[in-house]
Amino acid sequence: MSEPLFHLAEPRAWAAATDEYTPASLEPEGFIHCSTREQLSRTARLLYADRNDLVLLTIDPEPISANVVYEDLYASGEEFPHLYGPLPTSAVQATGPYINHLEEGLWLIDTRRDLGWMDRILHPDFVEVGMSGRTYSREQVLAVDIDGLEANVPLDGYRMDLVDEDVALVRYKSRDHIGDETRIIERSSLWINTNEGWRLRYHQGTPAPAG
Repeated sequence: MSEPLFHLAEPRAWAAATDEYTPASLEPEGFIHCSTREQLSRTARLLYADRNDLVLLTIDPEPISANVVYEDLYASGEEFPHLYGPLPTSAVQATGPYINHLEEGLWLIDTRRDLGWMDRILHPDFVEVGMSGRTYSREQVLAVDIDGLEANVPLDGYRMDLVDEDVALVRYKSRDHIGDETRIIERSSLWINTNEGWRLRYHQGTPAPAG
């Protein structure tokens, strides 16, 4: 069985789809942008860093294979799958919220330093429990000095489970570096879907056991 393809859709465009899904980009560009599993998080960080309402479409490539072309149109050095024509909704195997790029954005210097981005992503009632067991408020987290922090992205072992339709539990291991020290931390995040998109309500870090 062929590996699935993925597409990040805007909620209104996907909700309007009947037999076929036709995003706004299809007419001017002539194709629908898709990604492989390995390309997905990079695509989201590059093109949709500010979007916290994305819908992930998991696509069976077999019914659409005749219209899919792998090509590098932007001299990126990497070929991406492009679907030339509408996407039959019957080829969509699964749908769900996509917040991986938001969790990754919390570990990237550019987005962490962007207070506008952080303000949109952190829920008004956000709370964090750090490795020491100390509790941090939203205001304290926004004021943290992150100079010198380096973290591995993609996130190791990233997994998202829907606890409820509008509640998502994310788990992964972070590997961050401060000077010569490398820390491996078990992370848990609780995301809430609000009228302003998905926002981070709670985060906790626990040091991973040695080995």
